[in-house]
Amino acid sequence: MTAGALAAATLVVTVCGVGGAAASRPDDAEDPHGSVPVLPARFAQQQVRWTACGTDVTPEPVPRAECGWVTVPVDYAAPDGQTVKLRVSRLPAKDHSRRLGSLLFNPGGPGAGGAADVADGNWRAGDRARARYDLVGFDPRGTAGSGQIKCPDGVAQGPEDPPRTEAAAERTFGDATRRAQACRRASGAVLAHMDSVSVARDLDVLRTVLGDAKLNYTGFSYGTFIGQQYMKLFPDKVGRMVLDGVVNPAADIRQVARLDVRTADAGMRRYARDLVARGDHRLGATAGDVVRRITAFAGKLERKPLRGADGGEFTDATLSAYLSTAVTSEEDWRRLTEALVAALAGDPTAFERLDAEVAGEDGGEKLTPQEEQTEENVSLSMPAVLCLDSPSAPKSPKQMLDTADAAAEQSPLFGRYYAWQMIDCATWPIPPTGVVEPIKAAAPVLLVSYTDDPNTPLANARAVHRQLDHSSLLVRGGQGHGAYASGDPSACTDRVVDTYLVEGKLPGRVADCPR
Repeated sequence: MTAGALAAATLVVTVCGVGGAAASRPDDAEDPHGSVPVLPARFAQQQVRWTACGTDVTPEPVPRAECGWVTVPVDYAAPDGQTVKLRVSRLPAKDHSRRLGSLLFNPGGPGAGGAADVADGNWRAGDRARARYDLVGFDPRGTAGSGQIKCPDGVAQGPEDPPRTEAAAERTFGDATRRAQACRRASGAVLAHMDSVSVARDLDVLRTVLGDAKLNYTGFSYGTFIGQQYMKLFPDKVGRMVLDGVVNPAADIRQVARLDVRTADAGMRRYARDLVARGDHRLGATAGDVVRRITAFAGKLERKPLRGADGGEFTDATLSAYLSTAVTSEEDWRRLTEALVAALAGDPTAFERLDAEVAGEDGGEKLTPQEEQTEENVSLSMPAVLCLDSPSAPKSPKQMLDTADAAAEQSPLFGRYYAWQMIDCATWPIPPTGVVEPIKAAAPVLLVSYTDDPNTPLANARAVHRQLDHSSLLVRGGQGHGAYASGDPSACTDRVVDTYLVEGKLPGRVADCPR
């Protein structure tokens, strides 16, 4: 989501689906919107041939992990046309005699595959849920093992030096358009059907094929958006659903970019207050002084960039990119201060060292070829999903430039940087199909959020909580993204979520787990 938060866009549509627990045929109910024909029975009747997971999924599967394929239509409006095979993985319930069914998992992205996360044990759910459910991961259509799309020239990224003139904006648009058209030519029909509504329809095929009467689901980040689409499309098929790190479907991509800016500005203010509270006055005597000095420094860099160790320019945009990550991560604040002090003295190479130090803390290990491929796949798949789901990106160089200028007026440090993250959707060759609106559903679902989530802010979860009348909101104190069964475990959070998944008991309208 962005880089970190543009992965929080929007959408919604309608569909009819496949029904029945171990059903061998689709539901008889007609699509109330009349837009999607009933699926041919062969999709509901297929059986997964589970086998040991191969190295194409993960080089190190956990014991008992199994993998297979499920076939779905590329276009649900033409189900007799082309199909795509979805890669799925399964980790059978530990307590098989008390098995509750399948718990499907999506890690978000959008564009991230979930098959490997389940097969290699990277995601295991809480202990109680792990015992009672088969954990099922899947790679969404067009991602990872499920017919990964191809973009020979890559996809447009937010430019390192955002354009300030129409001529520069036109050049950036031209390059982004060329890349996007190459994606369209190389990827085939699936590129036009990577929207989250199609993925939600896929979930219902998976539910039926797995033999579950209702969908039990845990979605993280953009996976929460997919879950909300499912709730709208198949309200009577919703089982126990956990949405962790919530995306708000009522916010369009411009609103998301503005929320990213507000989140980064708030992070900057928190950083400044913490710095002064610790008695460090090298950047200013008050928090306001710190923010003003850094903002003035950015303005100076816009007029006269510094030179990095490689001779490249260190501009205001470079500073914004570093700050957008560092100010929302408390563990990086000490190193950020040292880098800022050095840069203000004319040495921006400290920011490069900051990158190296963070990489060292993350293990500093060279990525395996499979890990590199996974990162590339996500970078390609993200715009393919977002740009179908999000109908409101600027559509011309002038619109993009005006949007960025207005954002910079509101936030000199972050506005222009986040506005130009929309360049991929501004130039995507396939028209969006998404609709921006709140989702109203009666299902008793559990929403989960950190108090300080830099990617999907708590404000998102609160907004969706208001939209879903029978939802509960669990707030975990602290900073992070993805609070349940995380690498930084919270016994309270895991206990509350597991109680819901295993017993069906929500914790009340709002519940808190302390930091």
